[in-house]
Amino acid sequence: VQPPPKLPPNIYTNLQPPAPSGAVNILLLDFLNAAPIDDDPENIHLAARAQRLVKQEAIKYLSSMPRGTLVAVVGLSKDLRILQGFTSDSALLRASVDTMEYNLDGRGGAYQQELNCAQAELRNRMTIEALDQIAADTSVVKGRKNLIWFSVGVPSLVNPSARPPCLPDYQSDLLKTYGLLMAAQVTLYPVDARGVPPIPSYIPVAGIPGFEQQVGTEQLAMESWAEATGGFAFYNSNDLAGQISKAIDKGANYYTISYIPPGQKYDYGHHTIKVSINKSDLHLVYRESYDAVDPATIKPAPDLTLAATAPEVKAGDMRAAMGRAMPTSSDILFDVQVKPSDEPAKPSDPPIFGVLDVKFKAKPLARYGFQYVLPGRQIAFADGPNGTRKGSLEFDIAAYDADGKLVNSLSQSIQLPLTADQAQQLAKGPFRFYQQLDLPPGQFFVRIGVLDRTSNKVGTLEIPVTVPKNPPQRAASQPAPAQPAALPTQPRNP
Repeated sequence: VQPPPKLPPNIYTNLQPPAPSGAVNILLLDFLNAAPIDDDPENIHLAARAQRLVKQEAIKYLSSMPRGTLVAVVGLSKDLRILQGFTSDSALLRASVDTMEYNLDGRGGAYQQELNCAQAELRNRMTIEALDQIAADTSVVKGRKNLIWFSVGVPSLVNPSARPPCLPDYQSDLLKTYGLLMAAQVTLYPVDARGVPPIPSYIPVAGIPGFEQQVGTEQLAMESWAEATGGFAFYNSNDLAGQISKAIDKGANYYTISYIPPGQKYDYGHHTIKVSINKSDLHLVYRESYDAVDPATIKPAPDLTLAATAPEVKAGDMRAAMGRAMPTSSDILFDVQVKPSDEPAKPSDPPIFGVLDVKFKAKPLARYGFQYVLPGRQIAFADGPNGTRKGSLEFDIAAYDADGKLVNSLSQSIQLPLTADQAQQLAKGPFRFYQQLDLPPGQFFVRIGVLDRTSNKVGTLEIPVTVPKNPPQRAASQPAPAQPAALPTQPRNP
């Protein structure tokens, strides 16, 4: 398969190479649980080593991943942040991993969790909430999600014998989390962030068995997370890039099996699962038990603090498709040029383009132009009276900050009442549309979407945009020029 042609600067496309499988993948860089246990220099060094290894190996995998592999990157440290939404663009993914900051302030603790129960409890609650949030946000993405989780197992969450007396029992919270993950078709693939865990120098030879027991407890915890969701745990290897590849390969081929308890649909009991096949040379990986709880009753807490719950997907409704980090949609193909607007301000222009968050209205704003080009043959039409044709398109932009909060948005719809001859002319060439949006200084993820209201087909993409601290001043107002023809007669580059 030939790689796609390189696009000119500032031009983006939502044309994606074919995905090698129906699954999508999430890299969770968990630096909360890989943080140092205290301010001891060696503990800080070990934590930095683990976090650096994760970033290096993730970038290594992304540099050579198969074309079309859909990946999102999420970071968990002092909060949960979407670093990059689902894309197969290796450059975007590598850049997002590189932006993940190290957590070396001693807030977490991979070892000796009993030393600070308040920190351990905070970390455990944040870990559970992060998994709940990922399940909620990805529930609108169809199909299986492979969550490759770089962590250290967090045994105090899943293993009562590894839990200090000062920490509560998390069993009920875990059952809810597993239920949310399963309802969203998310499978966990824990990967030991430390690779082969080095033995700290302060552990004497006589203490090595105790250290090995601690590491074994953490690896068993990784096994527990994996088994509860039908995944697989990876540890004792510094080849994290290879482990990412194996996890994605294991999650690429799967069967979805639905079942109910005998007698009634939801008996709220605990059930074991046994799947058998008549091929002795194959090894099956699946969740081996479940609790028969009505999924409608397993919902994320309404006060989740890490991010917003994704909206319900409905035909003709762009709210879900325009949500932060949703996969790129190519049902409607388009190219778009995104750059600071060079259009002179017009007297008819609004003071601000878009629905800007009020806290930014006093800040200097940069105006960006979005020039869409899409093949006219994609536009669907309904029959109108006297042989006419009726079409309708919606163009949407949503700009999110690094925390996933909506900063500005714009939605515009246009109607296309055409004669039969005009519809045939449009099918032979490109259709163009121009929008402008105002943004304050900062780094943003800008989501761009097109909806054909006749067919309900959607095209989307997401790009990073950095607005300088001192945006250039816009040109002075000019008389409004004559409106361009509704139907272009010749193709041109945006």
